[in-house]
Amino acid sequence: MERLTAEDWIRAGLKSLARSGYAALKADALARELGITRGSFYWHFTDLAAFHSRVIAHWKESATEAIIVEIERHAGPAERLDALLRRAFARDGSLEIRMRSWAEDNVEAARAVGDIDRRRRDYIARLLMQAGVAPGPAATRALLLYWAYLGAALSRDKLSGDRLQGLVAELEQVGLRPPTAA
Repeated sequence: MERLTAEDWIRAGLKSLARSGYAALKADALARELGITRGSFYWHFTDLAAFHSRVIAHWKESATEAIIVEIERHAGPAERLDALLRRAFARDGSLEIRMRSWAEDNVEAARAVGDIDRRRRDYIARLLMQAGVAPGPAATRALLLYWAYLGAALSRDKLSGDRLQGLVAELEQVGLRPPTAA
């Protein structure tokens, strides 16, 4: 049998978190799920708190920073916003929901969720400003787009096809429309 790495444990933890919530993030339960002894767990992590920290850090990286790097490969701000919206609204929100639930009871998870919320909103606002939206409206629109994403995640309604296309088009209009005269 191949030895498990810390990354294997973290990936298993994230899958378990998405499926069953943070109460499932225990060495015994994960070892059973992986079909091995928990000794491997303690080879990689000093304790459960260290494991939890690594799971949270991995989530922060994969749920935001890695996505931003991917989105930045698109040509311009409007194309980046389109790619971001398609990715956000087409994916399963289970991990997002479970992480936010964990944040209710865990200070480190709460800090991570707060950091990610700020980073995501700031990134969306930056895309909107790069597309010509003034800073004030860009911040407001970024918040509205982000709230729409969180609402979709909570609804657990994964979109595809025409529904995804229509939603993305409407949200792009919200984000990129020219300012109205006062």
